[in-house]
Amino acid sequence: MIRIKYFRLIIWLLAPVVLNAQAEFRAGTSQVSIEPDKSLISLHLGGYGAPRDGRFTLQWKKLEQMPELKTFGGLQDKLIAVAKNELLYKHFSGTTPHWIKAGDAEDIRALTALNQKIYAVNSSGSFLVTDANRKARWRKLKIPEKHAVSLASSGNRLFALDQKGIIWQTDLSLKAPEWKSLESVDGIISIAANSMKLFAITGDGVMYQCDPSRKEILWLKAAYRNDHTIKEDIGMITIAGNTIYGISREGVLYEGEHRSEGNLTARALAIGDGEKTVVIINADICGLNDTYTGLLKKTIGERHKLPPGAVFINSSHTHFAPVSQDWLTWQEANQRPDSVYLYSTLWNGILDAVGEAISRMIPARLCFGRGATDIGYNRSLKDHPELYDNSVDVLKIKYLGDSSESYLFLAACHPVFSTAGTLHYTISANYPGVARKLVEERTGTSNSLFLQGTAGDINPRDDGEYITGEKLANEVIAVISRPMTELRGGISYSLDTINIPITPWTREEIIRYREENSTRPGEIYSEKNVKWSDLMLKYYADGTMPGTLPVYLHTINIGNWKLVGFSRETTTSYGFGVKELWPDKIVSVAGYTNDVSSYLPTSLHIEARNYEGLDSFFWYAMPAVFPVNVYEIIMDKVAKLKR
Repeated sequence: MIRIKYFRLIIWLLAPVVLNAQAEFRAGTSQVSIEPDKSLISLHLGGYGAPRDGRFTLQWKKLEQMPELKTFGGLQDKLIAVAKNELLYKHFSGTTPHWIKAGDAEDIRALTALNQKIYAVNSSGSFLVTDANRKARWRKLKIPEKHAVSLASSGNRLFALDQKGIIWQTDLSLKAPEWKSLESVDGIISIAANSMKLFAITGDGVMYQCDPSRKEILWLKAAYRNDHTIKEDIGMITIAGNTIYGISREGVLYEGEHRSEGNLTARALAIGDGEKTVVIINADICGLNDTYTGLLKKTIGERHKLPPGAVFINSSHTHFAPVSQDWLTWQEANQRPDSVYLYSTLWNGILDAVGEAISRMIPARLCFGRGATDIGYNRSLKDHPELYDNSVDVLKIKYLGDSSESYLFLAACHPVFSTAGTLHYTISANYPGVARKLVEERTGTSNSLFLQGTAGDINPRDDGEYITGEKLANEVIAVISRPMTELRGGISYSLDTINIPITPWTREEIIRYREENSTRPGEIYSEKNVKWSDLMLKYYADGTMPGTLPVYLHTINIGNWKLVGFSRETTTSYGFGVKELWPDKIVSVAGYTNDVSSYLPTSLHIEARNYEGLDSFFWYAMPAVFPVNVYEIIMDKVAKLKR
């Protein structure tokens, strides 16, 4: 009897310790840059259909004056040039501060470099070669003559631009190389190449790119003189060490670079309770589609044994990141993302962030707090100013090992600064990037994570990303300075699909709509509507016109905190509706989660026929607008699932 009482006493004494151990989480955070490297030369920024000519990241940085330069090219570690009939080279890394003479180059009209050899063409069209690491000793190549004005090379391929603006290519590995013409654009005056693409610039300053290995050559715009970030009149281009260089008609040498604030990141927060682990990810991009996030989740699952429901992928929705999803009704250069950026830079950035966050998991306490901010307003429902969720939700992760902290914060507002001047062409995480930086600087933390809320119909109230970012950061810091609610309990998650029935237009309606819009070529909205019509008619021709559109509902419960994520550009009312379903719980609601393939409006938007309720569906190439009762369909399903 005494032993039993003693045993019960021990259990009673240990109970608080056991409960605390069960409530204790493990957490880890990370951030990885998703800035494009120089090898990508120039990328299109996503988020706006205007200007019609596009928004490209390339800008030129002045290096030096070279008025007597005749032609130039590039190797992996240096630039080569011809001036005053002499061959010159210069290490662009700065190890050789001056141009070094490398021998005679009389009568050299154009040159390029490949595999430590310099290839050149003279005024008679003959091709010459010399060793790049020795004094020039030119010998003639057995290649058919071509009166080329510009040369480029990649792999074993030599490209030549002739006097008529036609681009030719040949394979140098063949015993008897032959020239084959490439389909090209008009007005080309210079070409350059790297391992991935061939670039060409026209006399009026437009740069194009293509993949020359494809059977069907598709030239896409890569940059142009926009009078903001590019004003230079570039007459020659070359690529060396994955960097593009240009020479202006005034003889100024420029180095190409991405115009960027340098703050694009993929960030991850991993949280485990001993049985289950979830990863919350945010990337500084405009959006992702479900196919891409599905592949990401599959890879994350294979690497870390996490099911899709345990991986929450949110886009910050900055309108100043490289295109990351298909925009099939937009201008050609903006229709599809650069595959190298999408499946290398962004892909590896997200996977690395997840891996690092998981590997850094240590015991931690999680606390939640909520504040409020006035950074936004409802841009489309002016008669309903109450339809703006001004909540600033903050999750504090306090690591037990060293008492350091990390923060996750959620707010709802479009990151759309700025639509004018140089900022319109600048890579930027926008106000979320400003807010994160300020929070980290002022709290001494090494990492913070932003989640985009139900911002579909919310625009910034103030003029400038720094004002909005400062306001948001100040409120986050205020929240963590006040008492917060500690999270207790286990982890659960679910990922559900709600299929919304739609009524596509008839074939006749689409044909009539196309005819109405085809009379205004060059007008952005009309061009978009024509492209939309062509896509819809193809659906009918292929028999693939969908009858439903999916909305994904992602729920993660961490103790007494519920994080709900909707796909698409979720409007405000959905956040309010979800919070009303769980009045006794801490509930945060994000949009832009796992898939951003259209807006998610309510009857107010649809009946008003405003941008969120009508025109945006054409921009997103959707086959139809959601039905007027879409909100009721979704909220009924959320209530029944009760996740």
